[in-house]
Amino acid sequence: MVARIRLRMLIFALAVAFGVLSLATGLVLYFWPHGPRTGQLIVLGMTKSEWGEVHTWVSLLALIVIAVHLIVNRTSIKLYFRCLKEL
Repeated sequence: MVARIRLRMLIFALAVAFGVLSLATGLVLYFWPHGPRTGQLIVLGMTKSEWGEVHTWVSLLALIVIAVHLIVNRTSIKLYFRCLKEL
């Protein structure tokens, strides 16, 4: 039982961490200047294309962890929906 709780805590922590990283890299890309030669601009040691790759991989990892979270907690999720139906 304790191992299951630790697994759920780990999955939750990973989902939050990857979600925050995805948000941070997305904000960097969103506020990146547009125009000629901005691809040569370096922010925190990375170019725009490198930030884009990091954002893609971190977001993919976040989706995978969220899918695992849904699988691990499927019985709780079913119970939530069953309770919602009764309301």
